[in-house]
Amino acid sequence: MARRTRVVRRRTAQKRGRDFLSALVEKKRCCLRKLGGSRAGEVRFGRFLRNPSVTKEEMLATAAAQTGGRVAGRKLLVLQDTSELNFSGHAASKQGFGTVGNGKDIGFFVHPQLVVDALTGGVIGLAGASLINRTDGAARDRRKRGPDEKESRRWLAGAQTAGAVLGAAEEITVVADRESDIYDEFARRPANVHLLTRVAQDRALANGSRLFAFARALPEAMRYEIEVPAKGARAARKAVVSLCFGKAAIARPLTADKALAPSVTLSLVDVREIDPPAGEAPVHWLLSTTHAVESVEDARRMVFWYRRRWLIEQMFRTLKGQCLRVEESQIVEMEPLAKLTVATMIAAARVLQLVQARDGATGQTLADAFEEADAPLIEALTEKLEGKTEKQKNPHARGTLARAAWVIGRLGGWSGYVGGGYKPPGPKTMYDGLVEYDAIRRGWTIARLV
Repeated sequence: MARRTRVVRRRTAQKRGRDFLSALVEKKRCCLRKLGGSRAGEVRFGRFLRNPSVTKEEMLATAAAQTGGRVAGRKLLVLQDTSELNFSGHAASKQGFGTVGNGKDIGFFVHPQLVVDALTGGVIGLAGASLINRTDGAARDRRKRGPDEKESRRWLAGAQTAGAVLGAAEEITVVADRESDIYDEFARRPANVHLLTRVAQDRALANGSRLFAFARALPEAMRYEIEVPAKGARAARKAVVSLCFGKAAIARPLTADKALAPSVTLSLVDVREIDPPAGEAPVHWLLSTTHAVESVEDARRMVFWYRRRWLIEQMFRTLKGQCLRVEESQIVEMEPLAKLTVATMIAAARVLQLVQARDGATGQTLADAFEEADAPLIEALTEKLEGKTEKQKNPHARGTLARAAWVIGRLGGWSGYVGGGYKPPGPKTMYDGLVEYDAIRRGWTIARLV
């Protein structure tokens, strides 16, 4: 009898979890009162988040397993970065939280690994994530602590997670910005994982010279034009850049573990903007990678892959500002809020999948984001939403994620037109479409059971 009770409770938690994820999408809020829709719903979701048998580790493991099941034979980019979540608006009521920002604001940090198809840019899902709660204040004696005792270990841990979860892939490249420029990460990377990192440190080379001077002396291989995206006050523009590449042996830092290799040989790719606009800082990316870079094509590929990093920035914007607004949560306990944050990251990745797939360029199948049972519903909705003219038809093939994204966009209020002043559906529109789709799907499922 007791065993049966545990089964019932587990199934109840699973059902609450599914309903909770749907509510995150539908309500586009992380306030439990708004998510639940009523006092009873608020209590129900609150119990789910406080249920000790529901852990953030299990939630991440489930999402990672789904991602890992989609990657066989694919070349992957694993984008990892850190973003702070600031809850200072509710700081007076929060207990057990560390600090972010200036060391006084209440919050914690998230560090996800977003998996992307290297060839197409299609989002596949999450490989994992870590949450960092700085409850002990600023770190002291940083140089006396081992690498595994430092907060920066999250970068190596992300690469190790990628290697374990995505083992069926043909190739894995972990892409990160300057904070990930750590000798320990290059020296201890998993055998099935490549690294592509923007350089931050002017490191000593094995021959006694310095890295930055070596990079400046590299011969120019070519010049070409790139798109520079808008960022903050900087407007989007086109830039002509000089491309250089070479290879160097990086010496082990004096403060590093003496058990590490005395040097690691890395390929370098240097990109510098020629004649930037007046008042604008020039584009300059010095990249290091464990990939062999022996041609202009190899070097340009590394630059192209590094620029895919903007996808994880888009994910953070969806998580915090554009849609889910996780920082508006009024949960006052750390562990339930950590679970809520994991759920919002999973939901944000789902929306980003649809945004990337909307024009069909990623070539993804429906299975990258939906279950097999969704296919007939997507076809039924396509038939209902299509107009009479060719421009009003769903232009994408059956069984593709682009076809589903067209449906979700239309449900979110998109006209179906692109060009002539009409924009493709963005994250907010896709969220609105998922509101409608998930509600329709529940009704569709019930009708088929009757």
